[in-house]
Amino acid sequence: MPGPLGFCRLQVTGLLAIRLCCVSACFVLLVSESPVWAVEIAPKSTDSDSLHPLDTSLATTTFESLDQSIQIDSDFCGGRLNECFEITPTRFQLVVRPERKPINNSAWYAFRIRSNELRSITVHLSYQGGTHRYTPRISNDGTVWRDGQHLVSSVHPSGSEVVLQMDVGPDVLWVSAQELISNEDTERWAKGLATLPHVTRAVCGQSVLGRPISKLVIGNPRADSPGYVFIMGRLHPPETTGAIGLMRFAEAIAAETELTQQFRDAFHVIVVPNANPDGVEQGRWRCNANSVDLNRDWGLFRQPETRTLRRELLDLKSRGRDSLYLVLDFHSTYEDVFYLTENVDDVFPKNFTATWLNRFDQRLPSYSVNLDKNHNSKRTTSKAWVDRVLNVAAVTYEFGDNTDRDAIANLSRVSAEEMMRTLLNYRN
Repeated sequence: MPGPLGFCRLQVTGLLAIRLCCVSACFVLLVSESPVWAVEIAPKSTDSDSLHPLDTSLATTTFESLDQSIQIDSDFCGGRLNECFEITPTRFQLVVRPERKPINNSAWYAFRIRSNELRSITVHLSYQGGTHRYTPRISNDGTVWRDGQHLVSSVHPSGSEVVLQMDVGPDVLWVSAQELISNEDTERWAKGLATLPHVTRAVCGQSVLGRPISKLVIGNPRADSPGYVFIMGRLHPPETTGAIGLMRFAEAIAAETELTQQFRDAFHVIVVPNANPDGVEQGRWRCNANSVDLNRDWGLFRQPETRTLRRELLDLKSRGRDSLYLVLDFHSTYEDVFYLTENVDDVFPKNFTATWLNRFDQRLPSYSVNLDKNHNSKRTTSKAWVDRVLNVAAVTYEFGDNTDRDAIANLSRVSAEEMMRTLLNYRN
């Protein structure tokens, strides 16, 4: 757990205690029998130019129980916790809210908890503005994660609350909707890959709050007039399985094999692994620091993050009529799926997507490649804009929230290999 924790406590009475009763009927008797303590809320950021004004949902939250024996906080990259209430010395309510409404239901939470001595506690995790989607994952160091399904004792029929039973002690326990992949983690991965002679790294833009947006270029630097593939990810902060898939996909292209060497002589791959570093830092459910969904800003381009991506794509397209071959946007959803535009096989390179995904399907007979054609083709998404404006094959590559992480690595490697084989055939 990096750095010492600082905690504060603030007694809450009157209207706020009544409000707590309204949150969940099951707390009425408990609230009337014991004092309620809550955190002091401090907004993480403000932006007067925001299209969707920020509210107190953006908070770095710290809490200490009445007897000072239990500490809870979300003061780290990706942390999300808006309010804490002590109901009894061993029962707490934690509230999370989105950055704006309405919003896609990606109810993200992430917090740390410790106790001065070993004890069992009950946590009521309440969602305001969303419902339960992510099964908790837990860690003792914020780096190595394991499944936390066993913590869940019940889920409200409406999905508005989940009850967690957990044993806590002096060692910090991290609890998160998905494993945390911080901005620092992504940069560390990118710098490591850039130690390879055929990989370079550069900063291509900045976020709303001035955080760098990095890109990798994978390819033989001496290649003559290469074709280009553009890969991006993390437009939506909670979608960590998509981030894992992107990293494993890029690693497969950077590996040392006969296939990859041939591919890197013919193609350069530009990878933007983290297009929304502000959203990742602040533990946002869906948006950037201006509370804008970046995958609904294509065509509008009101945000610096999407303008950076557009500039990169237009630069690649300008290098020749058939210079840009493919755009991949990595995401996460409830299942593994490839989202396609309606006419993806009519744009350049013609019939590429059908050929690639058929090869992928044949490589893994036990795995069914799931396609969803004409998905959001008329909306302001990345693939719709690339299809409509650049006339290039564009695919949204989604991994399931609960897809096994080793399976993601294997699927990413195989799909990358079949992409390389298919593009080499087109290039030749």
